Amino acid sequence: MEERVVAYRGICLSEAMEVIRNQRYFAAEERKFCNNIEIKAVFGPGVYLVSDYTVAAEYAYCHAEANGDKGSVVRQLLCLQNPLWLDGHFGEKEVRNLALAWKYPDGTPDEEILTQDSTELNRRTGNVIREYVMELGHDGIVYKIDDNLTYYIAYCPDEQISAVQLDFVYEIEELQACTFSDLRIRYRRDAEETQV
Repeated sequence: MEERVVAYRGICLSEAMEVIRNQRYFAAEERKFCNNIEIKAVFGPGVYLVSDYTVAAEYAYCHAEANGDKGSVVRQLLCLQNPLWLDGHFGEKEVRNLALAWKYPDGTPDEEILTQDSTELNRRTGNVIREYVMELGHDGIVYKIDDNLTYYIAYCPDEQISAVQLDFVYEIEELQACTFSDLRIRYRRDAEETQV
């Protein structure tokens, strides 16, 4: 069943401008910032998006702080042809267990995998999950956390993501006095005024 939605991603402004200019993402989802915050690609390589712009803005904060840049929320159209649907009853843990059982039917992962540090183990497990999900014929994941938040993972982003544009931009310092919603309203109002 095709899923076509508007989805958001939070990144720093310099990266956002490159993405918008090229209409594609280049940087990997998984990153480790200088402040010891890590973004993990638990479902393997792909572009991770969310349904809520405020959640995307929180991710943008980490990117902006680490890069000494402004935070930006990027909006795009996402079209998944045959996503794997996850929710509170069948989620990350369940798909991980199925993927590992599929990859290691005898129940024993390679010794090399077992000796990896946690970051490398997460990366390898994510790769197995992606491989498993794609083997089942899915081109991504729709993970409904609750009624207000859904995560999307696009495994073939160049074909699945289009109409990439800035939703809003903010300075980190502005968060001391404003909410993300306030900043978005102000950004959009200012953008409209400059177009007039």
